[in-house]
Amino acid sequence: MLSMYNVVGNTSDFILEGFFFSPEARVPLFLLVFFGYMIIVFVNTTLFLVIVLHTHLHGPMYIMLCNLIVCDLLGSTAVMPRLMADFFVDVKVISFAACIIQAFFIHMYYLAGQLILSAMALDRYAAICNPLRYTTIMTPRIIVKLCLMAWGGAFIIVVVLLSITIRLPKCKSLVLHAYCFNGALFVLACGDYSANNIYGLFMTYFTSSLSLSAIVFTYSKILITCFFKSQANAKSKALQTCASHLTVYVIFETTLLFSIMALRFPNISPNLTKVFGTVMITVPPCLNPLIYGINTKEIRNTVLKYFKKKITSS
Repeated sequence: MLSMYNVVGNTSDFILEGFFFSPEARVPLFLLVFFGYMIIVFVNTTLFLVIVLHTHLHGPMYIMLCNLIVCDLLGSTAVMPRLMADFFVDVKVISFAACIIQAFFIHMYYLAGQLILSAMALDRYAAICNPLRYTTIMTPRIIVKLCLMAWGGAFIIVVVLLSITIRLPKCKSLVLHAYCFNGALFVLACGDYSANNIYGLFMTYFTSSLSLSAIVFTYSKILITCFFKSQANAKSKALQTCASHLTVYVIFETTLLFSIMALRFPNISPNLTKVFGTVMITVPPCLNPLIYGINTKEIRNTVLKYFKKKITSS
């Protein structure tokens, strides 16, 4: 095995360490990831089409939700098909270009996801705290700007992140994870990579802090507004409206936190570290459309109405 690593190390290829498991577990693991990926594609595509094909769902919140769906599909597609293929090979060779592309989409997934969730929090704030001015505040132009800022900000951060990693001379080829990402790539360098580590950590903490600040600020204002409103159903309506967004945000940040913490503790089992990292990219994309589909009244009623129409027509 060492000779194979040396051979690959003389080319522009990498080797993914992947998961450690017995040969008998290959088929069950493949089926688990395959059906998981099919569920992610199905529920996200279904929700996306429901929003696109029904004009009454073309509001600001749903447009941002479509952006979150695209983000989820990018992240899961960057990892899961490759992971399924790697279950059946002993030496998991990945080209330099493919590795960088995979890392790009993985970082875009969690950075753009955080920024889109922050923009969605601002939308909820405007809808509940300024209902009479909501349509003048959240205009199509503002929605486009918020979405472009989320995607553009994430793009710039990721390009800089990977650019300073690519410039480092490579001395090792074994990526100690199941997929490529910046933290697993810059440690393969020959020289000092402390600047890469500092920039990566700073950007992670910066985007997480920015997202958390937006959530705390907007939902504090929402709670205060609901508390002073005279309508009896104001609190319950606000909580119902915001429940989906808060649930998705908590799941996203929790899985991200566990994946980062696992990398910082070397005593944790390598397989467990990889599981946490994979969960971050697979669980939120699977749950997000289900949470919005069940908790959001407009989406739920639209889907139920569609199936009732199909049943009665047949």
